[in-house]
Amino acid sequence: MHAKQPPRNRLAKILPEEWRKLLIARGVPKRKYTAVVRAELVGGRVIEDLIVEEGWIIALGREGLAGTFEQRIDFDPRQITDIQLKQVV
Repeated sequence: MHAKQPPRNRLAKILPEEWRKLLIARGVPKRKYTAVVRAELVGGRVIEDLIVEEGWIIALGREGLAGTFEQRIDFDPRQITDIQLKQVV
């Protein structure tokens, strides 16, 4: 179910199944994709450019679109209340 190769950010967190299914329903491929989404969290926090790669949250901004890096994902993915697809790379 999860990617066999580790994500480019070793501190990445898995996107909950319900949001992965939503992305697939919106036309995102099941594998080999990178998506930029707008995510709303419990408490009203909004992350404008959340980077999701093959079901993993790898970055909190567009700087995560290239290269291998380490960035702490500072929230629990289960706190996501809404996702809006902005771009699929």
